[in-house]
Amino acid sequence: MLTALPPDPLAILREPLARLLAIARPIAGRGTVTAEAAMGRVLAAPLAALHHVPPFDQSAMDGYALGPPAGAAWRITARLAAGDADGAPLGPGEAARIFTGAPVPAGTHGVVQQEKVIRQGDGIAVPEGIPAGTNIRRAGEDLRAGVTLLEAGQRLDARHIALAVAAGHDALPVARRLRVALASTGAELRRAGGGLGSGQVHDSNGPMLRAMLRAPDVELVELGILPDEPGPLRDALLRAAGAADLIVTSGGVSVGEEDHMAGAILAAGGTIEVVHLPIRPGKPVKAGRLGAAVILALPGNPLAAYVNLWLVGRRVLDRLAGAPARPLRPMVARAGFREERKPGRVEFAPVRFSGTDALGLPVLQLLGRGSSARLAPLAAADGLCVIGPEVTRVEEGDLLGVLPF
Repeated sequence: MLTALPPDPLAILREPLARLLAIARPIAGRGTVTAEAAMGRVLAAPLAALHHVPPFDQSAMDGYALGPPAGAAWRITARLAAGDADGAPLGPGEAARIFTGAPVPAGTHGVVQQEKVIRQGDGIAVPEGIPAGTNIRRAGEDLRAGVTLLEAGQRLDARHIALAVAAGHDALPVARRLRVALASTGAELRRAGGGLGSGQVHDSNGPMLRAMLRAPDVELVELGILPDEPGPLRDALLRAAGAADLIVTSGGVSVGEEDHMAGAILAAGGTIEVVHLPIRPGKPVKAGRLGAAVILALPGNPLAAYVNLWLVGRRVLDRLAGAPARPLRPMVARAGFREERKPGRVEFAPVRFSGTDALGLPVLQLLGRGSSARLAPLAAADGLCVIGPEVTRVEEGDLLGVLPF
């Protein structure tokens, strides 16, 4: 029985993933957006603090700012709230009623919290021995003016935006939006909502992949459903390459007589590399370039297409945007199932969380293993279980990796 995860259950994928990512190169072009519009964008240049954070010495709590000690009694000479200008300096034995975030007056020895003070008219009595600097947030305590806040390539989220604004920035330099062209291929495919004839199915991959690709730094170029014909495929790819940084297709990547995607890419003057990722589902991944555009040709089976875009496509987008590839870090979970399997490949299987064990680890229940064409298990899942390539048998209670949705 597995009692611990392997050191890196995804180690076997590192080298082939690196070969795939090497096909993509960061795009040129940048712009400036307001801080509030920067969520999800990639920083195009290092960002430095424009001023100290906090910009002045301020009170860390509600209480009384005490001037230089001069006996047991203190006389209140001022009242300062957050947003007020600096008060007059405090002399010996003088105090100011002060609130959290207010600037401490010059000469302040320390701030004593209000619960420790006895007020008597315009005077207060405080405990003896208040250390110097008590309850004062010093200017630059968080950040000093000029220090680097964020490096170029950082994908910005709410934390980074708050940091930038606190340090004085109202606009941020970001990489331009990525233009991503998306196409489904197959004579049997029909758009959602329409009727189906004999042998026809609705194109579920297109809407699924479109939803996965939507991001603040992505501009989608819709190619629609393309026929399984070499000439039209070649022409559509050539048009897309003139407008897109990345072309994503699904279907037509196998080796059957009706699978023309690889041939169409080559006929259009592109290059293609078939990388056999040791994964289940979605083992063959075809990636290449056509002009300045990167092409990622995904399998037509929905689960395989989902796994490949999630595993490879998101990291290709990171590289194009000039950001570090998002790390693959499964969380630890407990198997709630038994499974015999063939070793050699990393398996990504839809699972549902059925509770937690005594240590608080999620317990996994396997859903619908056995077909990369099934959508129902994927839609019902809470995440993808990661089963390492060396595993031949999973027992109930084994530790496994899981990548939550």
